[in-house]
Amino acid sequence: MHIEILHFSLRADRQAVRDSSLWQVLTVRPCVFILGTRAQLVKIAPVLQIASRSRLNHQIWFTGQHRESIDDLLRDFDLGSCVEIGRKHKERSSIAQLAIWLPSTFVSCYRFVRSQKKQGGGAPLVIVHGDTLSTFIGALAGRLAGADIVHLESGLSSGRLFNPFPEELLRRLTFRLTRYALCPNDDACARMRRFRNCEVIDTGENTLLDCVRFALRDASVPNGSQDGDYFVTSIHRFDNIYSKARIERIVDEMIEIARFGAVKFVLHPPTVRRLRRYKLWDRLAGAPNVQLIPRMPYTDFLALINGARGVFSDGGSNQEELSYLGVPTLLYRDCSERPDGLGANIMLRSSITQSLTSYISSGKFDSLRRATKIEADVQPSEISMAAIMRWAT
Repeated sequence: MHIEILHFSLRADRQAVRDSSLWQVLTVRPCVFILGTRAQLVKIAPVLQIASRSRLNHQIWFTGQHRESIDDLLRDFDLGSCVEIGRKHKERSSIAQLAIWLPSTFVSCYRFVRSQKKQGGGAPLVIVHGDTLSTFIGALAGRLAGADIVHLESGLSSGRLFNPFPEELLRRLTFRLTRYALCPNDDACARMRRFRNCEVIDTGENTLLDCVRFALRDASVPNGSQDGDYFVTSIHRFDNIYSKARIERIVDEMIEIARFGAVKFVLHPPTVRRLRRYKLWDRLAGAPNVQLIPRMPYTDFLALINGARGVFSDGGSNQEELSYLGVPTLLYRDCSERPDGLGANIMLRSSITQSLTSYISSGKFDSLRRATKIEADVQPSEISMAAIMRWAT
């Protein structure tokens, strides 16, 4: 079989990805995308779509950190990649479940990457994303198995080792294993250039921007809602839900602001467990104008937050999505490793000294709204895919 090896500049690589006449390129090194959570799959989906069209020699290996709705996401984004799911377990929504899952998943991941190397074609490229346990497991297992590590969304940092925990610690450990860093902004690039033998590419934005564009193509406000007459709450981070004082304060605030509009409270399995444990479930479920809603397909969730009057969240991905959408947002975190939207349409809850009801009634919350950025002239997924194709040949 003839294998054509292309050594393009980054600009030429991007053109190769766009030009369908060059999509017959076959690569020498096997590429393994190691993912474990819904957020990772969502953010990397636009890259995987290009990988499938370009016939990149690649596979997806799922750690199983999240399992529910993964199949739905694969269908939503019409991914034609070869997918390997190690084990079909239920959602890991407790520390004990994660502790049992971690060692066996690491061994399985190592063996899978090692098997790809034995098939020939040189050292595999293992592509990991973000700052989850699956990110670090994939990077460490891949490195020990003889692969070169590509880190998408690399270089982000809060500047505080244990805040947020464990994400910041996992990021810093992954940085040290990274051979190729795909960074979403200048600060992240500068941080990764401090590591020897690490090649750095600036993608201009996060690949999530392309995902938001895809999700909103045919989006509409969900049934039963009027554009701008409701709030959305999405809380699931470890440092919030494992602190009774924090989660109780959040519940109290959501009940109070329901007088300004319906509060649609998204139910993440770990959050539900803690609400029940702290005996907060009945208080929240029985509150007037508070609607407890199950997690939904990504495209539906994007439509929901895009049509909201405002969002209350603690998620890093939500922060980025909402910075593109311009929707007023309060982030229930002490700090963030991401600059996206901060000081514009997004504020840290800890920076607001007045009560939440006072902040909303004064008009300050609504004044956070900004114009959408989804039409920005940057294509982070194309830039990322161009770089991966170059490294794989």
